[in-house]
Amino acid sequence: MIRAERFNSIISLSNEMDIVTLEALAKRLGVSVATVRRDVEELAAQGLVEKTRGGIIFCSKKQDSEPSLQLRSHINQEEKRRIAQAAFEYIRPDSFYMFDSGSTVGALIRLIPKNYPISIVTYDLSYINDLNNLECADVFILGGKLRTGQMACHGTFAENYLDQMNAHIAFIGADSVDLQKGIMGFNTNDVNLKQKMINNSDKTILLCDHSKFENRGFISIHGLEGIDLLITDSGTDPEVIERFREAGLNIQVV
Repeated sequence: MIRAERFNSIISLSNEMDIVTLEALAKRLGVSVATVRRDVEELAAQGLVEKTRGGIIFCSKKQDSEPSLQLRSHINQEEKRRIAQAAFEYIRPDSFYMFDSGSTVGALIRLIPKNYPISIVTYDLSYINDLNNLECADVFILGGKLRTGQMACHGTFAENYLDQMNAHIAFIGADSVDLQKGIMGFNTNDVNLKQKMINNSDKTILLCDHSKFENRGFISIHGLEGIDLLITDSGTDPEVIERFREAGLNIQVV
C-alpha cells in the first residue's frame, strides 16, 4: 500500500471510531508501527488528526458534536489528572457532593480513598466500579433513561430525585466554556441535571481543561454567575484566563 492509500485508509477510520492506537493502525494497514508513526506526523501537520499518547484522535470528532465516552477518556489525560488533584483539596469527610458526567469529574472520583466517609450523588454510570470500591461512602445513583453510548442517565425520574437533594459542592464539567454564554454542551439531555446540581449546591466548582476554551458548544447550560471556582490547566491561554477573571470569575490554574 502506497503512502497516499495509507493516508486515505487512516482518515476513513474516522467514520468508525474517534481514537485509535498506533499498534491497531499498523495491524490494520499491514505496516510497521514506525511507518504509521511517520504517517501520523504528516497527518497531524495537516491538522487532520491529533496525536495522543500511543495513538491519534480524529479532529473531525472534536467539534460540533458530543465527544464519545472513548474520546473523552483519552484526551488531555495529564491535564485532567492535575485538575482533579486540585479539586480533591475541596473535598472534606462527612460531606455531601454532586458529581455530574465527564472524564475530568471521573478522574476526581478515582482520587477518593476507599475508606473516606462521604456522600455522593451522580447520574454517570461509568463511575460505578470506582464508586463501588468506596467502602465508607453513601452513593446515590439518579437513574432514569440511559443515554446510549455515553454511560449516563437522564430524564424526569433523575430530575425529580435530584430535586430532593442538596450538597455542599457540585463538581461540574463542560463541553465548552464561553465568556458570554457560560457553560455550554453538545447534548441537551443533561442540561436540567447540571442546572439542578448547580442550584442545589452551596458551591459549584467547574473542572475544564484548556481544550474547553477553544470551541463553543451547541447549547447554553448555565451562566458563569453560578460558578464559584473554575479549575483549569496551565495550557489555557493566559489572555483567556485574564478575560474571565476580569469578568469576576475565580480561576485556579494547575
